[in-house]
Amino acid sequence: MFVEYFTIPNKKNLDLRKKLDPSCICNNIKIFGVDEFDITSSYDIAFFTINDDLESEKFRSRFYSLHYGDWKKKIVDLGKFNHGHSVADSNFALKEITKNLSGLGILMICIGGNSSLLNVVSESLSKDNSYLNIVSVDKILGIDAEANEINNSNYISHLIQSDSLKLNFFCNLGYLRHLNSFSKIELLRKIKFDMLSLGDLRFDFSEAEPVMRDSHIVNFNLESLKSNTINFKLTSPNGLTAFEACNLSRYAGISSSMKIVCYNNVKSTIECNSVLSEMVWYYIEGCNNRYIEDFLKESDFNYYYVEVDGHNFKFYKNKISKRWWVEYIDQGIISIDKDIIPCSENDYKLTQNSIISERIIKRLKSKII
Repeated sequence: MFVEYFTIPNKKNLDLRKKLDPSCICNNIKIFGVDEFDITSSYDIAFFTINDDLESEKFRSRFYSLHYGDWKKKIVDLGKFNHGHSVADSNFALKEITKNLSGLGILMICIGGNSSLLNVVSESLSKDNSYLNIVSVDKILGIDAEANEINNSNYISHLIQSDSLKLNFFCNLGYLRHLNSFSKIELLRKIKFDMLSLGDLRFDFSEAEPVMRDSHIVNFNLESLKSNTINFKLTSPNGLTAFEACNLSRYAGISSSMKIVCYNNVKSTIECNSVLSEMVWYYIEGCNNRYIEDFLKESDFNYYYVEVDGHNFKFYKNKISKRWWVEYIDQGIISIDKDIIPCSENDYKLTQNSIISERIIKRLKSKII
């Protein structure tokens, strides 16, 4: 089915295989339509571009030239997405691609388009009746009740209102307070969605890792980076640095729940495509360093029990990954299914001071009244 949806990269990109070192990425991945192979569950990661030919060429020129890491994951470049005759046709095709790749257990990296792509892939994953955890890295909170067509300014509104999407958790990372009205910020707080502003991230960047850890989809708006980092003057001079963007991408990669990462609003500048290629590299690096906690292996964890105002919490610290988790203990109910959520050491320290963190309150809101 993939043949009808993609076009192979252009000759300039393909010629890099002859020009570049054998250790470069282009010489260590499969390119759909060029190399002879079938897309099966034996592959782990697939990426494709949905922007125009020139933009796709710029990204691949930078990404192909990076050196392949010490990776065990098998990677496929599906090529350039063929847009349909209408937006509806393109969205249908993207949903089919998402469904098929997800069904094969292949992680998907989509490059190009705008934040409306998040809504398309989310609806496709929701069709198996599973609830989704979604993270968006964006300077702007996409809330606008007046606009009908999904775009960068209203995609969160459509996520909230969608009848075909089962949304369990949503978090926006890196928003700028001076670019968002107080009413938007308050609305998301009332809905109990999570938010970390750029200032919050800078205060303790590691707090973003638990947010990413059990997320299924990440929407990464390249305009969330500083304007001089991507050499695009029409966005704010404040924003993520290239280092921070790569770090967030790595967090997304090490999440064992992550299925799709969308990098959108890509600019045509060399700087933007250089940073983007490195972000994708660090996402793949994270995927190759995933560690899945087995909560049945008690020897892998240290346990800490804390009571706050009658609420009992059991904190887990994995001895290998050093990551923290928390479980709400209801002593009046015996349950086989444990509700264990990601957290940080700071969440644990707050409970020691009789403070339940916002993260725990929002994620376990059905249990904490």
